[in-house]
Amino acid sequence: MGRRRLRLPRVNKKSLKFVSGHMLAGAIASLCLPPFGLLPLIAALSWPAICLGRAARIGEAMCIGWAAGFGWFLFSSWWIAVSMVTGKTGHWPLFPLAVLFVPFLLSLFWCAAAVVSWRLAHRAAARLIWFIVLLGLMEWARGYVATGFPWNAPGYAFSAHLSLLQAASVIGLYALNLLAVAVAMIPAFWYFGWRCSAILVAALLPVLAGAGMWRLASHAEIAPGDGAAKSVRMVQPAVPQAEKWDRDRRMTHLERLQRLSMGQTPVPQLVIWPETAFAGLLAAERDLFRRTVAGALPVDGLLITGVPRRHSRTELLNSAIMVGPDGEIDAEYDKQKLVPFGEFFPFRSLFPFATAIVGPMDFTHGTTDRLFSIPRYGVVRPLICYEVIFPGVAGGLGARPDWLVNLTNDAWFGGTPGPYQHLEQARMRAVEEGIPMVRVANTGVSAAFDPYGRTLARIEMGVAGFADLILPHPAPVTFYARWRETALVIGLILLAVLAIRLDRRLGFGH
Repeated sequence: MGRRRLRLPRVNKKSLKFVSGHMLAGAIASLCLPPFGLLPLIAALSWPAICLGRAARIGEAMCIGWAAGFGWFLFSSWWIAVSMVTGKTGHWPLFPLAVLFVPFLLSLFWCAAAVVSWRLAHRAAARLIWFIVLLGLMEWARGYVATGFPWNAPGYAFSAHLSLLQAASVIGLYALNLLAVAVAMIPAFWYFGWRCSAILVAALLPVLAGAGMWRLASHAEIAPGDGAAKSVRMVQPAVPQAEKWDRDRRMTHLERLQRLSMGQTPVPQLVIWPETAFAGLLAAERDLFRRTVAGALPVDGLLITGVPRRHSRTELLNSAIMVGPDGEIDAEYDKQKLVPFGEFFPFRSLFPFATAIVGPMDFTHGTTDRLFSIPRYGVVRPLICYEVIFPGVAGGLGARPDWLVNLTNDAWFGGTPGPYQHLEQARMRAVEEGIPMVRVANTGVSAAFDPYGRTLARIEMGVAGFADLILPHPAPVTFYARWRETALVIGLILLAVLAIRLDRRLGFGH
């Protein structure tokens, strides 16, 4: 077979219609994600898959994969650009770039999946199976390449349905991606004559839902900890990002934290504030921090919160700390997974506008995992901001945590879908690990989940308030926590074998 040359479709009215149609399909399919949760709409991805199967040239395959991915990520991640116009940053000229840049980069993974699928198979049905395999593989890669950014993966389509979400305890997000893409291809299976396969994949959903309902019913009540000794207060100050670093309003914000922390008696021994609740560098303002903490805790209390702090003149850390009423740090953890283009700028020297976006100094990656051990509360794994979006958050640390805490500040994104997406990703981590999750945000949504993803407490978006809960025990170690991506690997191998066999059979044309 001769070498196939890469030829992109000519830019004309027909090709623009071709590309925009696949973008629209990706955008419609993304409505399956939180906060919308319209799972059936993921089937819109069948249209790009059918066209991929029928594509005559590799350039068509490239455009199909890229356009579908761009539509998916543009429509589900546009809110990232809101940070450019939040507060007095002066970054509003970069708004269009921020809207387009992130979905463009992420769509390249889908583009690669489409191109490789087209290359590996000659028959349309085999390309369809390869596309499922490669898209699942690329979504896994998206969690690792360039520090990783597994946001809005297809598997989160199941997160809005608690019974379906239980599958995460067995196979985890990355295998759920594979399952979600297979579900999306049901109309494509039907189109290519795979009626039985379409029915079989469709039947998986009620089977998974039934298994999930059985799991939830079997653990209807999670035994709490030791009553008041395991009581936790989540505090959501709801300080708008535009006001957060305003020195003239600072004392008002700190007094609000104190008032909410002590707002109702009895005050739990453990109080949790969000990321950067104290808007200042810890070393430079130690006395003010101590006074604030002293006015917010009972005499035997403990506080977990997030603070920025300097490690040296050239190192700035985003940290989670545990302190007593005297404000002295009992334990600390430095954020390891920093937000690209938010907390650090890759290849900063190549981009003259980098300082305008993230300031003159990047945050430094933490290098040591650390668990907090709290008498009567057990062992807690701190996760700062978007660290919670990475599967396997409780692995590799020796002792299994008794609970997880996620400190975040989503105020940059207002009431957009972003904070709600972040919330659902935190909930999936609780189900994957079988470990309770307490998520405390600056402006919301703050919530706590039991090991099965059921809500224990919640403070809605933009509400200044607190919520008390009693921490439940963790569930038994889940299959996913024990075996991690085993289900993904098995699924990829089985589908790849199926695709190879299909391509060798007769009866499937382009």
